[in-house]
Amino acid sequence: MKKCKTLDGKYVYKIKKNSEEYFLANKENYKEDIDNLIKELDGLKFNSLIIIFGIDTAEYLNELKKNICEQNRVIIYEPNKDVFEENKVINLTHNKIKLILFEKEKVKEQLSLFINPLNFDNLYLQFFGNYEEIYKEEAEVLTQALDYLFVDSLSFMVLSNRFGEVFIRNLIWNLDIINKSTSIDKIKGRYKDVPAIIVSAGPSLEENIKSMVRNKEALKNYLVVAGSRTLKALIENGINPNLIVTIDPVDENYEMISEYINSDIPLAFYEYSNRKILSEYKGEKIYLSSILSKVVEELNTLKSIYLGGSVAHTAVDVARTLACNPIIFAGQDLAYTNEKHHAKEATFNLDKSINYEATELVKDVNGNEVKTNATLNSFRETLQDYIKGDKRINEVEYINVSNGAMIEGTIHMDFDDLFKTNIFNASKYNFKPIYNMKINRDEIINDITEFISFYIEEAKYGIEKCTLLQECHENKSLVDIDNEDKDFIEFMDCFSKIINFENSKKSIFLGGYFNNFTSNIKRERFRMDVKDYERLTSNMKYQSKCLLGYFKDMKKMLEDVQKIVKEEVANFNKYHSIN
Repeated sequence: MKKCKTLDGKYVYKIKKNSEEYFLANKENYKEDIDNLIKELDGLKFNSLIIIFGIDTAEYLNELKKNICEQNRVIIYEPNKDVFEENKVINLTHNKIKLILFEKEKVKEQLSLFINPLNFDNLYLQFFGNYEEIYKEEAEVLTQALDYLFVDSLSFMVLSNRFGEVFIRNLIWNLDIINKSTSIDKIKGRYKDVPAIIVSAGPSLEENIKSMVRNKEALKNYLVVAGSRTLKALIENGINPNLIVTIDPVDENYEMISEYINSDIPLAFYEYSNRKILSEYKGEKIYLSSILSKVVEELNTLKSIYLGGSVAHTAVDVARTLACNPIIFAGQDLAYTNEKHHAKEATFNLDKSINYEATELVKDVNGNEVKTNATLNSFRETLQDYIKGDKRINEVEYINVSNGAMIEGTIHMDFDDLFKTNIFNASKYNFKPIYNMKINRDEIINDITEFISFYIEEAKYGIEKCTLLQECHENKSLVDIDNEDKDFIEFMDCFSKIINFENSKKSIFLGGYFNNFTSNIKRERFRMDVKDYERLTSNMKYQSKCLLGYFKDMKKMLEDVQKIVKEEVANFNKYHSIN
């Protein structure tokens, strides 16, 4: 690596890669590369996240700092280790700028610390100089990681928006079910080294079921885990699963399981699972905590279950909590194998209204291309991340007997061949219920209603005070002001109420409503260009207007949730007074 002076007086590194020499940026007109980088940041918001691929000699940093504000975060990935070493002092001298050595196996995990549902649509990706051409593979990995996090965050927000109401209704109803169930923690590790088959509904399920039927005797040594969609297909082929996992919140999921509502197969659920299924299902239930363990003190020692987007993700985590090993994926195509979206036996009426259009191509288990879509591919990547994390700390094997998309971290095997191998290292535990859950439903309902009522009053107070603050002088400053100023004290009081609301552990009770609210409020009420940041953040009148909008939206959101809670509590009480 050599540092060279450019024709316009800047400095650029010349590096050697694969026996070829390259300049990392324009050796004749370096300023043009800097100008192009800055130009692409046009319209930058005060809280935008900026990701840059390539630091070179760091010549652009001074110009970059002139175009960002104190709220912006800048992440710079450098793929060349020598260049990184020359510039790593940046991490000591710039609080808002972080230089990271690019390592493809770490990039997704690193970016997930910075990208979330609140900022995923407010980020800038820029490739400096000649980096994208010189480091094509690394640039592609970075782009794919960002695409994955974008889809993951977008999916989270879509679910919050689509299921916000049903989440709350299910939570209110299911509180009563929890005390009649066994916590997953009470049977943790009980299936140590028992192989588990996670049965999903992909096109390969048809062949996988035939293999299970052919090997019924051997199947007795496995823990067979079904979702609601695959339960019928298994039972109709004479295979009784050992466990059902249901996490979908909507009533359409009830259609899939309604014929077997009197089954004695244990059913695992979490707080947002469909309340109709849980109310009517006769078999034993296993409680998987995701919400209450974060806010109810008596439950904070419970393991929080993994929710990766599909029931298969949760089923895998359940099996691993039980210490099953190996984990076998059946019907886990995550692609349109043979142009099908699901196995015929696992297709229901609701599928007629769903758009299953294929939009992407991925490698299948044989190395050929197979069609998929963004959602299925996101599921595949989250599953791969789970497997990678598990194998990093545990000696566990994952086997894929499906014939769809390749799942990294798994061994692909023919199902019949797998049944011939000796992988049985333990006898299967005979599940017995342990009714250890003793939550006070009425107390939790009161906590929810009191939390909502309290912050509705806080919102009303904020609306009143911020309306009055609108009458302050046009140029009254929040910076050059006496701390004893009456308006300043009231403004800070309002601001502290927002901080307390957003940081409250009990905001989790609001579910998707809270996620959508905090996301939308930042987009609609607090949008500021970087160039206006210093002027507007110091202006009391402008900031009071922003807080006023916040409190108005907050009040409406809380009143909507309050209405749902009251309705569902009344529905629950009416149902139980009749039954």
